Amino acid sequence: MKNPQEDALAARGAQARSNLVSALQECGELAEAVEHFDGDELLEVLAHIDGLRFVMAESSQLLRGVIRGFEG
Repeated sequence: MKNPQEDALAARGAQARSNLVSALQECGELAEAVEHFDGDELLEVLAHIDGLRFVMAESSQLLRGVIRGFEG
């Protein structure tokens, strides 16, 4: 029988993984902008990177918790 709690935890883990992968891919795409932009354009990119750092940290923690929950 399926456990609804385990299903919910698995769904949260899948969403966290997806968010983390998207943020990492976006960081890679922003590398060229950091290399070439200056002034206000660069400041805008750096602000966006700060937002991605938050998403990566939050998603990473959540994913870590989900994995530990499955192991525990």
